Amino acid sequence: MEFKLIKFAPLSRTRLPLSNCRGKSINAFQTDEDFQMSAIPTRSTEFAEDAVEEFEHILYPRAAIHRDAGLLAGFLAKLRYQDIPGDAIHQTKILVLDTIGCIAAGSDTPLGRSLLAAYSMPQQTSGCVVPGTSVRLSPSMATKVNSWLSDVLDYEDLLVGHPSATVIPASLAAAEHIGATPKQFLTGIVAGYEAGVRMHDATSASPEAYKRLAVYHAWHGFAAGAAAIVTIGGTDEQVRSALGLAAANTSIPIWCVQYGRPAHALKANFGQMALAGIDAALCAREGIIGPFAMLSDDERGFARIIGSDQFDPAQLSKGLGKAWLVREASIKPFPCCAFLHTSVDAVRSIRNRGGFEPEAIEKIKIRTFGRIVDWFDDQNPATDIDAQLSVQYVSAMGLMGVPPGREWYAPEVMADPRVAKLMSIMTIELDPEAESGFWDDRKYRATVDVTLKNGAVLTEAVDWAPGHFRRPMSDAAVAEKFYSNVKGTLLERRGAQIVETIMQLDKAETLNELRQLLAAN
Repeated sequence: MEFKLIKFAPLSRTRLPLSNCRGKSINAFQTDEDFQMSAIPTRSTEFAEDAVEEFEHILYPRAAIHRDAGLLAGFLAKLRYQDIPGDAIHQTKILVLDTIGCIAAGSDTPLGRSLLAAYSMPQQTSGCVVPGTSVRLSPSMATKVNSWLSDVLDYEDLLVGHPSATVIPASLAAAEHIGATPKQFLTGIVAGYEAGVRMHDATSASPEAYKRLAVYHAWHGFAAGAAAIVTIGGTDEQVRSALGLAAANTSIPIWCVQYGRPAHALKANFGQMALAGIDAALCAREGIIGPFAMLSDDERGFARIIGSDQFDPAQLSKGLGKAWLVREASIKPFPCCAFLHTSVDAVRSIRNRGGFEPEAIEKIKIRTFGRIVDWFDDQNPATDIDAQLSVQYVSAMGLMGVPPGREWYAPEVMADPRVAKLMSIMTIELDPEAESGFWDDRKYRATVDVTLKNGAVLTEAVDWAPGHFRRPMSDAAVAEKFYSNVKGTLLERRGAQIVETIMQLDKAETLNELRQLLAAN
């Protein structure tokens, strides 16, 4: 193959393949003159003429629709700890604490033990940690298992999905694997939220599309890829490759409640999503090029692949460096689907206000948005996963005053006849106002009427559950949730130390102390 110099029409910041840049980095081509004097391989003059119109680089596509994805990638590649506001860093540490507690709690459940049995290697003494266990795994498998464990109780954070379930396991494994500093680790987590939530906003689908696929979960692997590559400290090219590979590796986003009962135990498949992200970063680190151009291709791109019928690329760069999205993450107070939290909070408020016992209740009516009516109306949950997705069951937990945590799904609690009785007297109705708020404002409004046998009717309406960024939990409350989650696990006796270490993480030089505390040896 011969090389021939070709003069291209002037194109601002257009790039050539790394292998054809005569020893220069892609970033070295800052001017049209640099670009025009670069060589590309050609077999004929005819090929060279075609290249003037058709040539693209997979990492640096030149069409206008790719502009915002490029801005996002550039932002991530340049992001440093010192760029992030102090309150966003504080919230990130709170999320790390909460997620580690969720992983540890998830490991101490029947499903968690099954996951560990599926992936554990006997007598493995090196590798990345699975908090609350003595298990060590490769970066990829640790990310996958920790992601699934974080979601076992549906207790992890909420922000148009559950970023912590994929972002934090991916960032933790990447940091352990390369020996990243605590500040790199925290910066990677922030990057995952910044990239992932913006991808969600860019690919938000119509209600009709959501009937087919869980489009709003598909960005979790993309978020994990962003988190891992920023934790690693990737170059601009590596960040672009990681984002493209994470998107290409993404699992089809399924609705776990749409295929009959019992519900799919791995729910939104976060483990596989997280695996897509960490593998993308590890490959990009080694120079494996990813299909960055697919992120915003309007015909064959990520939005279409995941089933979205809408794509707004401007959302990918909206508010970068100004609207730090990690600030909006909500900490869950209840171990169940976040859609159900307003119902639980409403019944708990009624119970606390009324001072009655469950036996005094005649009937209960819950008026809420359509997704609850269609998907979460289940008076006879057969498994703990079904119970997490049953508005009747979790509302019964609130009425009975069962402390939130693994106790909600203990076999003796699920078999309690009082629970069955409460579920049997509940009716679920569509509230048009709540339905409108769900689609327009991401509001999960629930209005609960509890009628007592003495004729009294107690009503409570909740728009935002506790833990939502509009009703944030205190740091002390998050710590109490963590202590509850690690109770009975190998982390219990180190609980206070772990809390202190995480909240002072950015003052440490290495992650060694945290790793040792989480190792549970």
